Amino acid sequence: MLLVFLACTGGKDDSAAPVPLDPATVPIAGSCPMETDQGGITFAAEADGSSIDGAVADGVVPTAVLEELITDGDCRVLRRGNPYCDPGCDPGTTCDFDGTCVAYPANQDLGTVSVTGLVQPVSMDAVFPGNTYYDTTLPTTACTPGDVLTLSMPGGTYGPAEMHGICPEPYDMTDVTWVVDPSADLTITWPAPTTSVVRTEVAVSISIDQHGVTPSVVQCSFEDDGEGTVSAAILTELVSVGVTGFPAGTIARRTVDSAAAGSGCMEWTTTAPRTVAVDVVGYTPCVSEVDCPDGQSCNLEMQICE
Repeated sequence: MLLVFLACTGGKDDSAAPVPLDPATVPIAGSCPMETDQGGITFAAEADGSSIDGAVADGVVPTAVLEELITDGDCRVLRRGNPYCDPGCDPGTTCDFDGTCVAYPANQDLGTVSVTGLVQPVSMDAVFPGNTYYDTTLPTTACTPGDVLTLSMPGGTYGPAEMHGICPEPYDMTDVTWVVDPSADLTITWPAPTTSVVRTEVAVSISIDQHGVTPSVVQCSFEDDGEGTVSAAILTELVSVGVTGFPAGTIARRTVDSAAAGSGCMEWTTTAPRTVAVDVVGYTPCVSEVDCPDGQSCNLEMQICE
């Protein structure tokens, strides 16, 4: 008698790869309002490498809520407040703007946090003390521009939660200087993305008052089309608040998604930040007398020639 055994191969294939998310339609909610922003986790594709780091607290540090001085077009000038408490606050507390001491927000354990969409998936647990999250072992090119990067936290203080972002396309901003002249608009240019679907924005920051009691900063959010304008009105307001120290500029192609964190908000940011040199017309930063033009001396405390 001949026995024949047949192997059945039907049924569900559990090994099938998940279907990639569509970068054109995946939900990306945008940034948290400052007054509810309790932190977040950031994937940064910098010129010399990629990394992930961040933390989410159980509240908002009062000084993180900046005062808006002026808005014009895609930009605004924000000023950091300087709350005062007398007597001073005890360790573990911080001064609020009403003059009272409040508990300093504590970073929370978010459970195991994973990031998919990278060339190698990432899984992170909270690092103690401090409940911070980071991974610095990523390759320099950690993702394909335009792909969806998903952050998931199935448990922890604020889970389950899932947020999405887009892998930012790299770009070069070397040998670029932004000139801050209150009498003229500042046109900022950058290489436009080449991906077919563009969900990224370009965030610009300019800071020229490094040693002031209440320093201010320009923040802009431009469409990622290769050009944005900072108006003369914005620059006039920025300079009027004060110029001290060495000006600093950053430009970052990014996406920001957000989700609830208790009664507050947390963010997942994917970004390609680049630093840019900044000059302010009529001002020279310094660390010694030799940095200053003839007839001026260096105010070492403020690091500015006068």
